[in-house]
Amino acid sequence: MATFDVKLELSQEVASYLQEEAGNRGLSLDQVVSDVLTDYFAELTEDEILESIRIGMRQALAGKGRPAREVLAEVEREVTRDARDR
Repeated sequence: MATFDVKLELSQEVASYLQEEAGNRGLSLDQVVSDVLTDYFAELTEDEILESIRIGMRQALAGKGRPAREVLAEVEREVTRDARDR
């Protein structure tokens, strides 16, 4: 693994999220940022995508997870923000 010294300007919201995630996972902030970037650039296979959907459906049917309205509102906020940033 390569090591880079990088200075990032992040919104307070993103910085707080990353710090909270690091604390929740018991990892360094560096590792959490590395994991997020790895996930961002990872290309899932069709089988992995389908399995992820299956897991989500099983969880939803079992009453686990977040309410659909909440998730859809979050997706709408992200899409709106992405469109505005372009």
